Amino acid sequence: MSPVPTRWRTAFQDQLSEARRRLKTAEQQLAAGDGGRALQAAYPAVVSAATLRVWLEFPPWQKTVPPDEMQRKVREAFPSRFAALAVLDLRDVLTSPWTAAAAGPYVTEARAFVDQAEGLLETWLAQA
Repeated sequence: MSPVPTRWRTAFQDQLSEARRRLKTAEQQLAAGDGGRALQAAYPAVVSAATLRVWLEFPPWQKTVPPDEMQRKVREAFPSRFAALAVLDLRDVLTSPWTAAAAGPYVTEARAFVDQAEGLLETWLAQA
């Protein structure tokens, strides 16, 4: 494995930080009883973690993945609940009323997915 350029290490950490920030917002919204806003915050957290996973599989400093293919790969990396949402009209899904009880499993899945992405990153950087 070739060394990871510093700029990409920073990009990886930034992507994970963004996922964590959005997940914190999702959990706050869920605790406040607003399932719709919780889901609106959790979805980008999953996108950030999925993007990180794709970057780890296809290091961007070695070969650029075309944008259409990158978008497809990111969606393919989504965990099951979010993969199901991704095939729907997201604008409708994310603006529909969601109860906290209905959104809770999505936020839980997003938390696990972000945690897994962080573990993958730590392992990957230790090997680089």
